[in-house]
Amino acid sequence: MSWLETYGWRLIFVIFYLAMLAHHCLAGNRETKNLSDFLIAGRSLNGWIVGMSFYATFVSTNSFIGQAGKSWDVGLIWYIKALVFGVLCYVSWYCVAPRFFHDTRSYGSLTIADFLGARYQSDTLRRTTAVVILFASGLYLVAVYKGSSLALQQFLGLSYSVSAVIIFLIVTAYTLAGGFRSVVLTDAFQGILMAMGAVLMVTVLIVKGGGLYAVLENLHDQDPALVSWQGKMPLFSILGLALAGGLKLLVEPRQLSRYYGLRDLDALRTARIIAPLLILVTYLCLMPVGALAHAIIPEAAISDSDNVVPYLLGSANLLGPVLSSLFLLVLFSAAMSSLDSVLLVAASSVSRDLLFLKDDESKAILHTRIWIMVLSLVSMLLALNPFADIVEITAFSGSLYAACFLPTLVLGLYWKKGTAGGSLSCVVGGTLTVVLWFLAKRNGWTDIHEVYVGFVVGLVLYLTVPLLGRST
Repeated sequence: MSWLETYGWRLIFVIFYLAMLAHHCLAGNRETKNLSDFLIAGRSLNGWIVGMSFYATFVSTNSFIGQAGKSWDVGLIWYIKALVFGVLCYVSWYCVAPRFFHDTRSYGSLTIADFLGARYQSDTLRRTTAVVILFASGLYLVAVYKGSSLALQQFLGLSYSVSAVIIFLIVTAYTLAGGFRSVVLTDAFQGILMAMGAVLMVTVLIVKGGGLYAVLENLHDQDPALVSWQGKMPLFSILGLALAGGLKLLVEPRQLSRYYGLRDLDALRTARIIAPLLILVTYLCLMPVGALAHAIIPEAAISDSDNVVPYLLGSANLLGPVLSSLFLLVLFSAAMSSLDSVLLVAASSVSRDLLFLKDDESKAILHTRIWIMVLSLVSMLLALNPFADIVEITAFSGSLYAACFLPTLVLGLYWKKGTAGGSLSCVVGGTLTVVLWFLAKRNGWTDIHEVYVGFVVGLVLYLTVPLLGRST
């Protein structure tokens, strides 16, 4: 059988998908007149588009491959993460979004770094924040490139390295061309595919396993820990990973950038219904997939939980030729929806906040596009040999954001006594704590997740440094 006969259906889906990308690129490029249009679509988007984009940006290939597969090792208790994500998304839209929506307009900010710089009146904080965003975004880009390359490898039968290069070319091209508007329009379409794909995956898996009762009985016979409340990972560790990933819904720049695009309060009210509902439903479907897959996949067939979903779609032929092709397009879409957003946020942080370019707007857009290309290329090359699995890299990145921005940004929206010194101490101290604790955990010196320690240190510094300053 020739390659075209084997992958014909998938090639049709790819052509359709690329045509959709091209359409959104043209729409985004046509509406881009200035830097505000390129970075936040001129604050002109409706609630349905922004809500779907917020959802699609969070639910990356890391979710469909890394998060879904991880319960292969942990058991059904892994689904606790879905509840944490749902609650934190609700908090983000009902507690963070209204204040952030108002304050960013008051300051005229376009990025998270320039928002914090204006809030605390500190260029040093603005630059430091940009460095943290660049570092954390780079980590996340590596994880998403790994997941998306694995997806495309299964999708078209290509090698991992060739898949990574193809994804680099596609995502970089349409992010360069259309900016924020094309990214958000594409996300909204991809969000529909992702929600359908998550429901489809768990439904077919249960049916192929003989029904939910038969699947659970099979898992219990193989290993009772797979279906127990204790699971195969301490609950405290699972909650640490859940918080490290879920707190990004409150503080991660690529998520908060969606608030910038809202055109008015009516759009905000619509979006805050759509996004939490879709995130909760999607993760309730995805989180048990790895554990349920024990009913179908032989134990010796999987050595890495990141390979569970690719195996189900490939070797196990779970969905058949047409549906598996559609689902692999879902994975590809999930990768695109995260890569483009993170690239845009990281590049704008470098060009607008770290380097403080004082060019006219056409040059500012040009420099942002150059950094999009550079960061995308470097991340793709690093993803060819990643230092950890998808879940671990993603959680590390999220821990950095939680330690630095939960106090300075979220608490700072409500507590007006925060100072530039306290915020800078929080960002620097929180970052160093997370990095050092992550390395200690990797070396087996502790089991406590870095998100807990990093957040506590960052919060203490944020609250106490202003008090110390007033007492001297």
